[in-house]
Amino acid sequence: MKQISSIISILSILLSQHPGDDIVRKGVNAFYNYDFEKSIHILGQARKDYSENPVVHVTWAAARWRRNEAHLPLNQIYVSLDVDLDEIEAGYVGLLEKYPDHPEYLLYMGTARGLKARILLGQKKWIPTLITAYQGFRVIQQALEKDPELIDAYLPLGIVEYYTGLSNVLVRAGALLFGLEVSREEGIRKIEIAATHSPWAWTEAMSILSFIYLFADIDDQRGLEVSRAIAEKYPNNYDYQIHYVESLLRVGEMKMANKVLNKLNALIFELTPMQQRWFTSYLNYVWGHYYFLLGEDKKALGFLDHCIQLYNAELDAILANAYLLKGQIHDRQQQRLEAVIAYKKCIERDNYTYAITLAKQYLDEPFQG
Repeated sequence: MKQISSIISILSILLSQHPGDDIVRKGVNAFYNYDFEKSIHILGQARKDYSENPVVHVTWAAARWRRNEAHLPLNQIYVSLDVDLDEIEAGYVGLLEKYPDHPEYLLYMGTARGLKARILLGQKKWIPTLITAYQGFRVIQQALEKDPELIDAYLPLGIVEYYTGLSNVLVRAGALLFGLEVSREEGIRKIEIAATHSPWAWTEAMSILSFIYLFADIDDQRGLEVSRAIAEKYPNNYDYQIHYVESLLRVGEMKMANKVLNKLNALIFELTPMQQRWFTSYLNYVWGHYYFLLGEDKKALGFLDHCIQLYNAELDAILANAYLLKGQIHDRQQQRLEAVIAYKKCIERDNYTYAITLAKQYLDEPFQG
């Protein structure tokens, strides 16, 4: 995995084609490593100095989004992101008027439109998410048609294809009407291409794959590979560290998992109060999973109950897994009624994670582990 990361880094340098790319990359690395103010300062100045750089505007909006997540309540985050996306989309429209059909400007204008779907996805507005994502998808398809070597385009295309393949029957039917590929497998294939070959999108692609392999389409070994790669490159990114320790637990590397867990205990005090409210529940979940695997059910239940009580994150994949583990512990202790209650709470999340599939299975047939 380190060899792959090194190759990606070399490719990123070799493929740096536009004035300001090296500066933009410094800004991108800063926000992935949770140095948001530095990132916004670098990218804000780069927008002035290199206004025709294709990547700078959308990365500036992404940096502000991540910074706002660390400080603002969810409704304000959505409002600010929407305003920023409107601004940068207008900027890309202006660049396309000057350089008609420029594939990279098309790509990042489509990406800006697609990011609006992210707001709707967090609100579980499935059909509006599809419609908005499709608007960005079509523009990105046009970019790839004009430049088939535009590997960064594979990430947003793969996300839309995976999302439509994962979603309910109504969303899939709508996707087919739009002429979209409805395939989780094809979506993952494209995201993997972006993760291993794209000059700009590889980090985000690996982050998404880490989530997919841990919580949706389970692949423990590949999940460990991608989560380790981004956790090592961005050691201050708490979300990446959570995914990394969860992947270690999935493959039974308990000694290394304990080391990372203790690191997370210390690192959480370096986060903002908003981030602490968000990630404390995640931290309780991975400690609960750790003790579940050790067979220390009382400790595990304590951490899982804290995770559930404190849960404050926008997406609820980890919450579903907390309820699943809680149900498994109650089944292991022959407390069937409590187990059924926990499994039903898991299923109520309705978030297409594999935990829900397992919870439905254990409702019919008690967990035996």
